Amino acid sequence: MSEQIKATIKGIYLLWLNWVIVVGGISLLVCLSLWLDPVLMPLVAFALQGAFYMLIKANRNRRIPVCFLLPHLGMRIMFFCGVIMLGVNILFSRWFFNYVFNPETVNTEIPFITTLIVAPVTAACCLYALYRGSHYSFCLSCKIKYGTPAERGFLGKLFTQEGTVQARFLGMITAGISIVAWIYYFILYVNVNLNLPDRFVFFIAPIAIFFCSIVYMALRYLGLWNYYSNYIGSSSLKNGPYTLLRFIMIWDNYIAVVPPETDPDKITDITMNRFDTPESIYISARKNVTPPEAMSYLVNKLGFRIEDIRFMYSITSGNADYNIFNYLCFLNDDEKEQLLKEKPNVEFISLHQLHTLINTKKCNPLFSSEIIRLHTAAMAWKTYDKNGKRKYKIKHYTPTFRLCDIHKWDVDYNDPIWFKIHLFNEDSFLYKIRRLWHKYTTD
Repeated sequence: MSEQIKATIKGIYLLWLNWVIVVGGISLLVCLSLWLDPVLMPLVAFALQGAFYMLIKANRNRRIPVCFLLPHLGMRIMFFCGVIMLGVNILFSRWFFNYVFNPETVNTEIPFITTLIVAPVTAACCLYALYRGSHYSFCLSCKIKYGTPAERGFLGKLFTQEGTVQARFLGMITAGISIVAWIYYFILYVNVNLNLPDRFVFFIAPIAIFFCSIVYMALRYLGLWNYYSNYIGSSSLKNGPYTLLRFIMIWDNYIAVVPPETDPDKITDITMNRFDTPESIYISARKNVTPPEAMSYLVNKLGFRIEDIRFMYSITSGNADYNIFNYLCFLNDDEKEQLLKEKPNVEFISLHQLHTLINTKKCNPLFSSEIIRLHTAAMAWKTYDKNGKRKYKIKHYTPTFRLCDIHKWDVDYNDPIWFKIHLFNEDSFLYKIRRLWHKYTTD
């Protein structure tokens, strides 16, 4: 069995295991509240938060990491639950109790019911993650380090899909539990003790629902593996991993693209039949491909030499199918004419036209990722230094971006620092406070 197949099997299995761990952690918190003193429950929540953090940290060290969106949500859920429980315990302490509550109407032995806290908090965290979508901070950091879903092959697309599915499913389950539990609490619950119906609604039913969700997810991921082995593993994986070389070609203030194929007999994948870079080459798996080596492959493919070719960036982790090396090719007039002679369907378009194609999703996802990376890194490099401070002390000033200037810039597009600075810089809200927080909380 190839390393690709092993990585994919492990990735699908770990998606299910993440669900088991997070749902199991929530169930454990609910279950322990039956026997532990309420004062200890915040400590349990914070301990589970620490456990989820260690899992996420270990995942980051893998060559092909798994989508850990759900454990990240679990970490946030435990933190907020711990804070709320701690706050309720403080209100019920002897220093505040008589000032806040009527002693005749409150049972001090049951300051809170865990399900009434955990379920709404979980639903709210999942809803927020779904609302933010691809702009959720945890997802953005993953893209910066490992590339976009398109650059991570089958697993990247799978993780993007399943991260959303898991967050939505957990949010729906906990939202339903929240509604039922709170309706029962206001209408039928008597705050004297926990009788059998109370235990069923607040403890037994939620845990049973979580257990059923584990079984459902097991069946789902078993089906995903069957699909993968039947329709994908039989073709692309049996030949082993490979390396993809992609070349972005720029002439003056224009970029070269190949329009979608119009002949139905030549379309092999309708989802990928979009505007793309004129040349990409598949070769046997390589750990590194230098610009001269890439040039030799390109010469063999095109039949002529491009003098100015530069390494742009690479994706060498996070993809079980292949690694990617991207290069910038700057064409002179003669090279442009030779390219049009060898590839008559090539078009040279302006930055505005390219922007329109990307926004209307008419570009190959890989090509869109490359252009967005090029623009994002370059604009961050032109605007800020490596500490996130503005190079120009003119508020709201934005430098120009022109295709014809790219060959003059000394930007390391492979350095993730520019993408971090793009997201967090001197112009960010509460920059100094957040920077101080990041300094002491980030590795």
